[in-house]
Order: sequence, then structure tokens, then C-alpha cells
Amino acid sequence: MKIDVIPVYGRVLSHHISSSTVIAVDVLRSTSCIITAVGNGANRVVPAIDPGEAAMLAGRLGHADVVLAGERDAVKLPDFDIGNSPSEYSANTVKDRSVIISTTNGTAAIHGMSAAKDVLIGGMINRSAVAKRAVELGNDIIIVCAGTYGQISADDLLAAGSIAEAINRLSPSGIDASDITMVCCMLYADWKQGRADLSVTKHCARLISLGFEEDIRYCFSEDITDVVPVYENGVIR
Repeated sequence: MKIDVIPVYGRVLSHHISSSTVIAVDVLRSTSCIITAVGNGANRVVPAIDPGEAAMLAGRLGHADVVLAGERDAVKLPDFDIGNSPSEYSANTVKDRSVIISTTNGTAAIHGMSAAKDVLIGGMINRSAVAKRAVELGNDIIIVCAGTYGQISADDLLAAGSIAEAINRLSPSGIDASDITMVCCMLYADWKQGRADLSVTKHCARLISLGFEEDIRYCFSEDITDVVPVYENGVIR
């Protein structure tokens, strides 16, 4: 089983992923929020590329049954119900409702994966569960990182390494890892040993400056849920 990591989603071409299982990762914080929403009983999560599309979809579905969620540059969008903090996606807020979400990087990345054989939503909070599901599907695996504004984001590489490590552990025959996959695993090993301080990296530092330390702690918590959302036909369930 081959495993690769695409460090920034914009570099993905459809023919590269058409026969593979893709695990979409935007660990801080979009995919962590989506996993949380599904785990807390959301009927579905619909990723929208931009705020205008999100508002249009919400209007079409009827606001009574919809939670409109989103952010730009880590700040909640005006007139949206919630932003992009996992704590906002509680059962009281999302249970039995449709969540329409548009974020700076993550939702566009998920949209871009529609050509894949299977698309799973991953993070550190479900790393072993998403790894197990990907191994069960039996395809080559590509972990696609959202990145930040088209640039590599260290937090996504960390999450990719954590998932790749779990895939290797769960795969009966081991994995054929690309060089970037091995680099991500090295970053993850260093982080586990306290040798990698992600708080100094650009995206983490931005969130810390805005007071989102608790979001970072939550999103970097490993294996706190076995929920594995699946993206299919424009909808996550």
C-alpha cells in the first residue's frame, strides 16, 4: 500500500487521486470542526467554497434547519451563526441540523478532492479511526493538507505524520511511504518527544494571538473520537 502526502491541496491533479483514498486534513481547524460536528449529531456538513455560496445554500435549505458556519483569516464571518472553533459545534448547536461551512483553506481543499475514489475527513482527534478506515478500503492513500493561503502549514504536516504513523501501525503488510510522508512522520515523532514546538509556526502563532489556545489543544488531542466523516457528492456525513 502506497502512502503519499500532498503538503498543499492546490498541487493536486484529478488523475493523481482518481484511484486513491484521500484523507483531507486541515487540522487547525476546519476538519477538526467537521469531525466534531458529525460526532455531535449533525445531519450533514456541506462545505462551501466561499461565504456567498454558503449563504445561498443556507437560504435554499431554510435557516431553521441550518447552522451557518465559517471564518476568514481565523475570524468568524459577519452574520454567520458560528465560526471555526470546535467548541462551537456542540450537540446543542448542530444535532439534527445541516451545517453549511466555509473556511479560509479547508473547505476549498475538500471540494478539490471530489475526483478521488474515496474522501475521508481526518485530523489528530480521529487519527487512528481514519487510518483504520483508509486501510480497510484497500487503496493507495493520499493525505492532502489544506495548507494556509497556498503555503505549507506545519500543523497540517504534523497531522499528516500522525495519521501516516497510525496507517503504518494498522497495515498488515506495512506501507510504501513517499519521502514527504517520511518527513511528516519525523516531525510527528519529534513533536511527540517534545522536540518540535509548533507554537512558533505562522498559523499556530496567529491563532494564539487571537486567543485560540484551547482550540489548538483540542485539535492536537489524539484519538478522542472514532468518528470518520465521508465526503461524497458534495456532502459530508
